[in-house]
Amino acid sequence: MKNSYKFLFSFAFSLFFIAQATWAQQLKVKVSAKENGYNRISVPQEFRAHMVNNSGMLRLKDKDGTEIPFILKSQENPIPLFSALQFKHSKNTGDSTETFLLNNESKKKINNYVLQIANATTQKKYSIEGSEDMQNWFGIVNNAILTELSNSEQTYTNKQIQFPLVDYRYIRIVLDNKTSAPIRILTIGELKTSQNKQQLEKIKDISYQLVNNRSEKETVITVSKKSNTPIDYLQIYVGSPKQYYRIANTSIDHKNDALPQRNRKSNQFSSEQFQLQTNIGGMYVLNQLYPETFSIKIDNEDNPPLQIDSILFYQSPIILVAEMDTKKEYNLMTDSNWTVPSYDLSKIELNLQPELPLAKLDKVEVVSKSTPTEKGNYGRIILTVCLALGAILIFYFGRGLLKDLKKD
Repeated sequence: MKNSYKFLFSFAFSLFFIAQATWAQQLKVKVSAKENGYNRISVPQEFRAHMVNNSGMLRLKDKDGTEIPFILKSQENPIPLFSALQFKHSKNTGDSTETFLLNNESKKKINNYVLQIANATTQKKYSIEGSEDMQNWFGIVNNAILTELSNSEQTYTNKQIQFPLVDYRYIRIVLDNKTSAPIRILTIGELKTSQNKQQLEKIKDISYQLVNNRSEKETVITVSKKSNTPIDYLQIYVGSPKQYYRIANTSIDHKNDALPQRNRKSNQFSSEQFQLQTNIGGMYVLNQLYPETFSIKIDNEDNPPLQIDSILFYQSPIILVAEMDTKKEYNLMTDSNWTVPSYDLSKIELNLQPELPLAKLDKVEVVSKSTPTEKGNYGRIILTVCLALGAILIFYFGRGLLKDLKKD
């Protein structure tokens, strides 16, 4: 009797799962053009959780349901250009330090500078401080070290120094000459790009928990996100130590639910590996897709755990370009039944402006469970027939079970 119940429950659950796969969810969002002509449309994150990176599931339609052709805006790699900044240089023989003062009167948000340094074989300790009035100074970076200060192809090297995002009116870089000879700072600047830098989107509805397992000499970061939302980058802000190098591995937890509870084992499958290190700015690339929950394991070896202040997660946006009218209404929609459309726009070279206006999006709505389209859905028809047969089998077995219960 119990085996019959188990079979019936498993069969019903399987049918439900098949039904979910057969009729897919459809999302839509109202789109308003900012200007007449070509506009950019940034695909919302709610869509990404549903479609991941499959742009073939997207359609732009007017209020009558007519498709509006669009193209995907390619993300071009920006070319970094060095832009020098003005600064004041002073030396303090009393404490063997020298200071480079930079003015940030516009209160622009800054998280790095580039130092052009004459080649040297030494290392140099430095600190960074910020102030609003040049009277009260606050720490930003303390006791960091400049290393690898030589370049075999030219007489100077560029060293990018990273720090937390700040907007102080004044920022000073203090070099410590107590234990090493002074180095020659040729200039200080920032890297600008010849094109607009790709704007990453900070991922919403994501959280993490951090546990330091001292017995295993590892730090485990458990990440929880919304369904299939892709993560392209993560940024880890480390408070201490100032110099570090650790190996990190992402892993996915698979459980064998077929076994009894007491015999179940959690199997960790390693997915990809990257290096956490001081000199790369804390931004790391994830190349694979991950489920709602996954882990990042940091091997600490014999070192103390990293003091991780915060972790931010980003994705590269998907941008559409379409010709729109400010007086018309549009809907951007996604459906897993749709495949890649074929539009004339994708076959010709458009002479577009460098900066197109960004269309406005309203709140994302769940439309309904969409029914299969006619094209290429022969398999879905078979599944529908199977569902009907399944219902008959459930009814048949159900009657038998009721009779057995009455006999018992």
